[in-house]
Order: sequence, then structure tokens, then C-alpha cells
Amino acid sequence: MNIVVFIKQVPDTDNVKWTENNNIDRANTDCIINPLDKQAIEAALNIKKINNAHTTAVTMGPINAKCILKEAIALGMDEAAILCDSKFAGSDTCSTSKVLSGIIKEKYPDTDLILFGQSAIDGETSQTGPATAVRLNMPFITHVKEINISDNDTLVVNQETDGYKTTYRVEMPAVLCINNYAIQPHIPSISGYMKAQDYEIKSYNFYDLNLSETDTGIKGSPTSVVKVFRNEMHRNCKMLDEEKDKNYPDFIFNEIKKVMEN
Repeated sequence: MNIVVFIKQVPDTDNVKWTENNNIDRANTDCIINPLDKQAIEAALNIKKINNAHTTAVTMGPINAKCILKEAIALGMDEAAILCDSKFAGSDTCSTSKVLSGIIKEKYPDTDLILFGQSAIDGETSQTGPATAVRLNMPFITHVKEINISDNDTLVVNQETDGYKTTYRVEMPAVLCINNYAIQPHIPSISGYMKAQDYEIKSYNFYDLNLSETDTGIKGSPTSVVKVFRNEMHRNCKMLDEEKDKNYPDFIFNEIKKVMEN
């Protein structure tokens, strides 16, 4: 079995830096593997343990995104590849799905299973996985919590959405989007880090994918980000003197009334 896991480099939301224009300062913000993509890696590695599957991690992004591929190798993935080209810059989920389906068609046509994280913390659209599946004419299941192998061509997949649990049988090749995976990601071993240090990551560009220039980047994106802003909170705290202000309910009620009237 051949498994491809698409992963994404995202800003570490615990330490985001911003520019003067209220855009994320990606050059100075630490980046990590999207957390749900890490769960997808763990799902691939669990299948690998069962049937010796061959696993490949692929990301689309700038050259510094190689760092998350190195981490994927350290975790236990067999191969890693980056889709890096200025023609991909500005791609929305629609355009990205064209690029990702293109790499499967051109470089990994024998893929049996494609895994995504359900969504990315820098977008939360949940669109890229299903859109890629449609372009590849593959069945897809979202919000996957558990994967079991039924036979060489069939998976039994447990899905959990909004408190509802459903079990599906799906024939491969297929696309699964992982969310709240049953087994949490493990920590890379020292030997894994050593392997990743010397691993040579494959690199593919626009011309490797048999796409037109209207398929990718801003030209191929029907949507665009018009504005990004931070939600600023303003607080006006008042301290109560327990000796002087003993009628707390009336005080709080009057303060809320003032706010409502304004």
C-alpha cells in the first residue's frame, strides 16, 4: 500500500507576530506542522505498522517549509517532497487542490490512500482535502477518527461529527480527512531525528505538474483575502472596596445598564 499525507506549514498560534498592516509576519513567526496534519501522519504510520505501507509526506509552500518535512521524516515517514514555485503563491483552496491533485497524477499515480488533516489552523476551511479528492475522482470521508484495514482494497473508517458516530466501508484509492484521531501523535525518536538530518527532500515545481498558468496562484484562485485584522479587546475595570461597596448586585446592575445605554 502507498500512502501520501499532505501536510501544511502554519504559524504557531501561541506566538504570532504581526506587521504594521495587521498581516501575519510569517518571516518572524515560528511555524509548525498543522496539528491535524500531525494526526494524519500518525494515522499513516499506524497503517504502516500493520501492513508495511510505504508513506510519503508532501507539502506545498516556500522553501523553508522543508523543516516540517524533516519533522515528518523524523516521525517515521519514508519519503518527503515539497511543491515549491512562485507560481503557486497566493493559491486559495480551489487552486491548491489543483496543485495537489497534479502531483498525485504526475508523480504518485500508484497512491492507494491520501490523508489530510481535517482543517488548518490558519484557515479552518476544511475544503482542500475534499476538493482534491473530487479532482482525482476518488471517494472521500471527512472527520475520520479511526481507520482499520478490512482487506487489501477496503478500509473500515469510523467518522465522528457533532456527537454522531458513523462507520463506513470505503474502497481504495480514497481520500480521508483526519480529525480527533484515536491515537495522538508521538514524539520523534533520536534515530528519527538523525535520519531526518541527512534526508534529501524531493522538490517539484509548476512545470512538473502539467498545469496551465491559470490553474495556480492568484490567477487560478476564485477567492482572495481582502483584509486581515486582529480582534482587539478593551477593558475598563473598576475595583470594589469591600468596606464601602457592600451592595454588589446593585452596583453590577447599574454598571451593565450604563453600558447598554451607551
